[in-house]
This record gives sequence, structure tokens and C-alpha cells, in this order.
Amino acid sequence: MNLSGWICMSDNNNQFKPAPNQQKLEMLGSLISGIAHEINTPLHYLGTNLTFLKSAFKDLLDLVNEYQAILAELENEGKIPPDALCRMKNTEIEANPGYLKGEISQALQESEEGIAMASGLVLAMKDFSYPGPRNFSLVDVNQCVDTVYKISRFAWKKEADFELNLAGDLPYLLASRDELHQVLINIIVNASQAIREKRNAGGYDRGQINVSTRSENNQIVIEVANDGPIIAPEILNRIFEPHFTTKPAGQGTGLGLSLVKKVVEKEHGGKIDVISNAETGTVFRVYLPHRQSAEIQE
Repeated sequence: MNLSGWICMSDNNNQFKPAPNQQKLEMLGSLISGIAHEINTPLHYLGTNLTFLKSAFKDLLDLVNEYQAILAELENEGKIPPDALCRMKNTEIEANPGYLKGEISQALQESEEGIAMASGLVLAMKDFSYPGPRNFSLVDVNQCVDTVYKISRFAWKKEADFELNLAGDLPYLLASRDELHQVLINIIVNASQAIREKRNAGGYDRGQINVSTRSENNQIVIEVANDGPIIAPEILNRIFEPHFTTKPAGQGTGLGLSLVKKVVEKEHGGKIDVISNAETGTVFRVYLPHRQSAEIQE
């Protein structure tokens, strides 16, 4: 799925600039079917687990009622009648408390994980779609990464394993949160698409995407690496050109990475590098300075 057409637009001078909030919401609309599926998955096994827990509760309640009935007969008669003991044993066999003990614990754990997954995705959607101001503000870069990681999961989960290595001591960055979201989703979805191409060609069964953050020399570095097909040296220096794409006609506009470069370098005074070889895979490194000039922020 190519998202670049949703997150970039041109002006009369053929210059590319970040899309305003309405374009960002349109992009979210294009993602919504995948995001809905991501929410539906945990809700499905929540429903399955609740059905099981309802049945398990009935079995355990029957067993408890039988125990109570036997205790009542023991109090009245001073001993357990043989037929009552037989009923208890049969009820215990039917309930299988040893099995229920393990399964109920697992169902509760899975349900907790499902609720956390669904609620986390909803919060990520809220963070992504919230119409923040164009002007710069202090931004939690790790939160931006986590938001894009969650809302883009449908795009990479069948293609790759995803590893986050986010620096715990990362300072806040003076930046445009919305534009950082756009940069990250372009790079991550492009990585997923590259891995899909390699998988379809029989290169491997499953790829790997790694995203890390760190603070380095008064700047924040975001690194996105993937082990998809290597970018040929002769086109490596062209991938940020507007309208340049290696995708078949109709499958890509070639605007996504040009927008990435513009947002990083012109809008934030940063730098973006890419290396691609058999040893490292393809690695995008985004360098964002802690302080930008007034001209850059305007």
C-alpha cells in the first residue's frame, strides 16, 4: 500500500509541502480498514474468552453447589451418604477443575492483553489524528515512534517482525509532531513494502524492521532499518527526488520520500541519510537538531 499520495501535495511552484490537517485525516481514512482489523482481532478473542469463562463459571458453580449440598448433609447426618459422594465425584469429573484452573488463568491473561492492545491502538489513533498546530512545540519523539508503530501494524505484521529500541533518556524535541508522524509512516510503510517484494520473490519467509532512537551531539537520531532488497547504488542517490519511483505504473507517486527529505531538512533543519548494502540492509537515519533557527520554524 503506497501512502505517499495521501500525505503530500504540491503548490503552484511545484514545491512539495506537508499536507494540512484535513489531508492527514484523509490519510487516516485510507488506513482505517487495516486499523479496524487490528482492533477487531483482540475484540474477537475477548469475545471467545468471555464465552469460555461463562461456561467455566457455570461448571465451577455446579461443583461448588454440590460441595455445599454435601456439607449440609454431613452436618445433618454426621456422615457423607454414599450417593452424595458419588454425585460429587461425577460433578468434579464433569467440571475438570484442574483443566479450568489453567485455562481460566490463560483466558484472563489473554483478555487483559487484548484490552491493552485495543485501547493502545485507539489512543494511538487519537494521537495521530488530533489536529495539532503547524507551529513547533516540544515533542516526545519516542511517543511519535510508538504511535506510528501501532497504527501501521497492519501494514507490516504479515511481512516482518518489528523491534523498537527507544532511548529512555531522550529529551523533548522542538518540532512539528504531525510532520514527524508523516516522516515515520512513510519510511516504515516503505520498509514493509520492500520486505513484501523480497518475500514474494522467495527471498525469505519473514523480514525484520528495527526502529531506534538516541540522543547524539545535540540532536536526536531516529534510525529505521529493514532487511528487504538492497537499493541499487545507481539509484540510491535518486530516491528522494520528486516523482522518482521504482514501483510499477499506478502503484507509486514517488512523492513520499521527497516529502520526508523536505520535512527533515527544510522544515526542521535536520539531515537524512540512507545506506543500503548486503551487510547492513537498508538503513534510514534521521538527524533532528534540538534547536532550529527562526527562519526554519516559520
